[in-house]
Amino acid sequence: MKTKKPLPPRLYLPSIIKDLSKKMVFLGGPRQVGKTTLSQSLIKAYKDGHPAYLNWDNEISRRTILKSEWPKNQELIVFDEIHKRKGWQTLVKGIWDTWKNTQKFLITGSARLDVFRKGGDSMMGRYHYYRIHPFTLPELGINKKNLSLVFQFGGFPEPLIEQDPIELRRWHLQRVSKLVQWICGT
Repeated sequence: MKTKKPLPPRLYLPSIIKDLSKKMVFLGGPRQVGKTTLSQSLIKAYKDGHPAYLNWDNEISRRTILKSEWPKNQELIVFDEIHKRKGWQTLVKGIWDTWKNTQKFLITGSARLDVFRKGGDSMMGRYHYYRIHPFTLPELGINKKNLSLVFQFGGFPEPLIEQDPIELRRWHLQRVSKLVQWICGT
């Protein structure tokens, strides 16, 4: 069995950290590109269940967000997938306006964040947006081995870490299936 090599820090990391000192940061991009993993890596002493990471898909996290009961002693609060809530922009704007001097906020999501960014202005000046992409050769290190890995497994974190052709095929089939479902509306 091959030893899995950990992936390097993302290229965006220094800019995201800098921007969090001034504004909210929104992370968008395709599914499974590493937005959640990147956001969790910014929380000090992160482990599963950490109170500073709140995922809208989790009922307990949802209640915590709506009641503003996240830990106020945490420097960074991550709202993952909050864009799934109707009227999320107003909620996030109110949170930012109320807590911007004592906490930092990172928001993750999919294409809806990008659509909002292009059309909405209710949060103008309150955030910086990053579109996260699959790993690139400059991030991994430009050499023959990494070039071969990117050609064989692509830049998405899961298949790149696994480096297993069978798992790569499964991953591709799941993505194609999801794409077909989305196109067909099922």
